[in-house]
Amino acid sequence: MLDLIIRGGTVVTLQGTGEFEIGVQGERVAAIALPGTLPTEGARLIDAGGKIVVPGGVEAHAHIGAQMVNAPPLDLSGPADVTRAAVFGGTTTVVDFAILMPEGDLYQALDERHAKWSGQSYIDYSYHVMLTRGAGRAAIAQIKDVIQSGFASIKIFTTSVRPPRGAHTHHLDYGRLAVVMEEVAKAEGILMVHSEDDEMVQWNYLLAEEEGHYDWPHMADIHTNISEDVSFRRVLRLAEHKQTALYMAHVSAKEGVEAVREARRRGQPVYAETLHNYLCFTADNYREPDGMKYHTYPSLKSESDRLWLWQGLETGALSAVSTDHISTPFEQKVRGKTVADVTGGHNGVETRMGIVYTEGVHRRGISLERFVEITSANPARILGLYPRKGALAPGSDADITVIDPSVRKRLAMNDLHLVDYSIWEGWPVEGWPVMTVLRGKVVMEGGRLLGEPGDGALVSRKVDRGLLERVAL
Repeated sequence: MLDLIIRGGTVVTLQGTGEFEIGVQGERVAAIALPGTLPTEGARLIDAGGKIVVPGGVEAHAHIGAQMVNAPPLDLSGPADVTRAAVFGGTTTVVDFAILMPEGDLYQALDERHAKWSGQSYIDYSYHVMLTRGAGRAAIAQIKDVIQSGFASIKIFTTSVRPPRGAHTHHLDYGRLAVVMEEVAKAEGILMVHSEDDEMVQWNYLLAEEEGHYDWPHMADIHTNISEDVSFRRVLRLAEHKQTALYMAHVSAKEGVEAVREARRRGQPVYAETLHNYLCFTADNYREPDGMKYHTYPSLKSESDRLWLWQGLETGALSAVSTDHISTPFEQKVRGKTVADVTGGHNGVETRMGIVYTEGVHRRGISLERFVEITSANPARILGLYPRKGALAPGSDADITVIDPSVRKRLAMNDLHLVDYSIWEGWPVEGWPVMTVLRGKVVMEGGRLLGEPGDGALVSRKVDRGLLERVAL
């Protein structure tokens, strides 16, 4: 007997897109069927007529309630607030970060995240394990066990991002990086990389200060296209030697797209994301009043780069759209006035699905199948969640998002549910999530929250070996 049937909508499934019925039993999809063929006795019937039904969104890159090293103190929203907003935005799984701090180890980093997340999430979740300059031999030796215990992705930075404050920074040197790659490859994990050339970035900070270009609108002169180009190619070459699969974070420039495309043409298992703010804004927005609100790392680039990112998504060079989510109050977000003290990140977890639908499907004509790939299926595949997540198929978790394409409005703050500002305020949208189902439970319907903290669960991840050995999507 089925518990829930969604019918009447345009459903994107592994078998194709059409007017199918979805039958849910317990927490799983039990059947995908032709209209009128599922037994309805005892089931709740949901009419999705005129709407689009897709797998719940998978957010692959979010910083939630954790203090980053080498950054000013921030009042970051925690798991309950962020995942509540995610529910309204049609996202049902999020991957946060367990960060190696000075004098710690990877197990302590995981314990800290477990304590923060347990019983506090409206959606399912996991963590990337982040190594920083503090990573010594003992921490690196823990990579194998961490990956094999269900945390299949390790994150590193090739830059400190900001001018270093003290001895501990994000930046992992290339000597350690080579060893980390070896350990990740042996453990059948994937390495996520924030890739910029640190020497170029730090020189650009010094030059900007000397030449009087230190105010925030010059951020693109610090985190440049050439830095992305040189760093990407260096990381890709090292990974080729070490036979390590890569997930390149937040590609921001034409040069990053091209470096990834060329590596994939060689057969190298490299996957890459961009961010939905990069797809919609440019460095020109920095010059607006309070224009620092648009910033995340690396910087926004030019209009030409923005169009290259869309082309990368459409042609397959880029595999996913994420957010690099960080939620801070507006006062903190606009407090920094220089290229060295502006706060990165933005609260984008709620807007990702709706903005990508509006800008990708409605305005650029990408297919519904490609929309599902870049917002759900591909992140799930790359990070080892598929097909439990990212698919509407028998046996998959019944994580379902219903989008109403008839929604036409400019986003207002009372449409959103996290902190006190959004770079998307006033953005014209055409299509928006109106229902979210998490493992068979309707957790948002018609703008009403029906879920609660504790609905979400920690999800174990294991990347398919084929994806690690060759370009598989």
